[in-house]
Amino acid sequence: MKDTYKDFKSLSAVEKEGKDFRIWSNNIKSRIAIVAPHGGGIEPGTSEIAKSIAGDDFACYSFEGIKSRENKKYLHLTSTNFDEPEGVKICNRSDIVLAVHGAEKNDDFVYVGGRNQGLKNRIIQKLKNDGFNATEDTTHHSGRNAENICNRCKSMGGLQLEISKGLRKKMLKELNRNDQKSTTQVFDKFVQSIRSVLCEDAVKRL
Repeated sequence: MKDTYKDFKSLSAVEKEGKDFRIWSNNIKSRIAIVAPHGGGIEPGTSEIAKSIAGDDFACYSFEGIKSRENKKYLHLTSTNFDEPEGVKICNRSDIVLAVHGAEKNDDFVYVGGRNQGLKNRIIQKLKNDGFNATEDTTHHSGRNAENICNRCKSMGGLQLEISKGLRKKMLKELNRNDQKSTTQVFDKFVQSIRSVLCEDAVKRL
């Protein structure tokens, strides 16, 4: 589906902050940032996943749709065009960015993309070891474009997770709601898998 707006300036001229969308960040400065550019009702569950991966250790940012309906239609900015200033600033000052997205399919999978091949391999292996259906993203959403928000970091090589709707339904209850609060053991296991890799000293030094 084609985006309604080409960039944030066009979007914010029509859609209103606090009414249609909100911008959230935890104000933590760290070498790793976790971002959900399609949070809230745009790609449900991605904000909650990103915030939990970040915890108290990593910077976190979420652009969240809060419309009662049609959030994705009106508030989705493709990752190569995503230019909301606060989100871009957080990514630019970080060494590594991990972007959390939601794929539409009801299958149970997570595609891992981005330009940081070493980190990608480590994440995929850890997820597989913990029982998740994780594979390298070879689709047109692979996150390898240099303009992708996940790669607009100091290292120019970030990571992108495309989490299927089927898996997100196992992670969060009532996925169709804009605000997801109730999580499952699958959610906890997924978050811990990602965090265990990000928190390793070797990754922090990249």
